[in-house]
Amino acid sequence: MNEISVAVIGAGGKMGTRTSRNLAKLTDKYNLMLVENAPKGIESIHERGLEVTPIEEAIEKAEVVVFAVPDTLIEKLSAIYVPMLKPGTGFLILDPAAAVAKELSLRDDCSFGVAHPCHPSFLLDQDTPEARADRFGGDGGKQDIVMSKICGEDNVFAKMQETARDMYAAEHAYVMTSEQIAFLEPTLVELLGATCLYAMAETVDEAERRGINRDAAVSFLVGHIYNLTCNFLGYIPGKPPVSDACKVAIGLGNRLVMREDWKKIWDDDVLHKVIKTMLHPEQPQI
Repeated sequence: MNEISVAVIGAGGKMGTRTSRNLAKLTDKYNLMLVENAPKGIESIHERGLEVTPIEEAIEKAEVVVFAVPDTLIEKLSAIYVPMLKPGTGFLILDPAAAVAKELSLRDDCSFGVAHPCHPSFLLDQDTPEARADRFGGDGGKQDIVMSKICGEDNVFAKMQETARDMYAAEHAYVMTSEQIAFLEPTLVELLGATCLYAMAETVDEAERRGINRDAAVSFLVGHIYNLTCNFLGYIPGKPPVSDACKVAIGLGNRLVMREDWKKIWDDDVLHKVIKTMLHPEQPQI
């Protein structure tokens, strides 16, 4: 098997550390080059027993470049680094926002893609205590990833898929468009999911203020989240309906908690305004 040369730009940051950790273990498969210019990031790489590669050397050798920089810096930094790529390179970003907003610099002679983790699901069997304790994924916990090919050659994208599956230790890669990934995040899991879960966490705080044991409230909430998630998504055999009282409560909650027009978060126009605002919060679009 031929070794794949991979450069991780921003390798000393949070995402750079997570994405390079598993690749660093696969020494027979990857020639891994870690690029970092921030002093704390360089120190972090050295603390892991690894070395930093100069950017020029890394880009010259890399078949796949993992661009592990904050979304808000992709427009500025991709304009610097994409022109440096050798023809035929695969360039992988870790979130679709910059691609959907057309802030990612592109080239006709290179291939570009997105890879993002789903994170470990409680619907997947986690085999060990360590795997069950892995909340992010890639450190023992089973997870899937989603990917898109922004543009480029299929054979290069196949190499990017292989790299992404290894760096996230993923069970499966679901391939879709960049805009479809953006509807998963931010729309599905941040605008709706994270907002509702944050409200649930605040509700636990309120339960505790009312004298309810916090551990009891957390156990009750998380257990019901698991049960109702399996129920509503069809993972309980026979698909039994929730109780009539629960149906009434859901109807009341839709009036008391949810806006009547909340599903407009799935409109294309709203998605693009949300992404622009997330990338440039100083210039809100919505």
